[in-house]
Amino acid sequence: MDALILVNKFEPLPACYADSLILTEAGGKFMEKQAAEQLERLLKAAQADGIFISVISGYRSDDYQQMLWEKEISLEMGRGLGYKDAVAKVGRTLALPGCSEHSTGLAADLGTKDAEDVQPDFGRTTAGKWLTVNACHYGFILRYPPMKEHLTGISYEPWHYRYVGREAAELITESGICLEEFLHFYSDKYTSC
Repeated sequence: MDALILVNKFEPLPACYADSLILTEAGGKFMEKQAAEQLERLLKAAQADGIFISVISGYRSDDYQQMLWEKEISLEMGRGLGYKDAVAKVGRTLALPGCSEHSTGLAADLGTKDAEDVQPDFGRTTAGKWLTVNACHYGFILRYPPMKEHLTGISYEPWHYRYVGREAAELITESGICLEEFLHFYSDKYTSC
């Protein structure tokens, strides 16, 4: 498993990527085994601090991602947008099948205790603030931070956390960079292992 794999609309996953995944449950959702184990440790540490975090979404198959894509496009068109504008709007926060980090099993959408869907204000909640400080110690980064949209291609998502391994996560978080910057500047050191 390559925890530093870059996945986006320009770097889709290989066609048979999911065939090699070993999925394990974490917080009621499935994730890649190592990421799931670390997410469980993170959730227990948060709970020990009186913070309750729910896992809203984990691994997504391409079929499920396609259904989400079509649903969001339909909703936007129902609100009056044309197809092209709906695709542009949805593409700022949702990836096409094969281009979603959720398909790696390394990404999780997190929320407050009883959240059933993502929360735009999650970063301002007690749980969101706890994650900002502590997620990196379990190998997770805030994948789509504010003011990095020009690099990630995705709008700020305070709920979307990605497993990259502890050493990389701590460096990314302490430096205030995103995964794209990390891979650009540090790829020789971290991806040759």
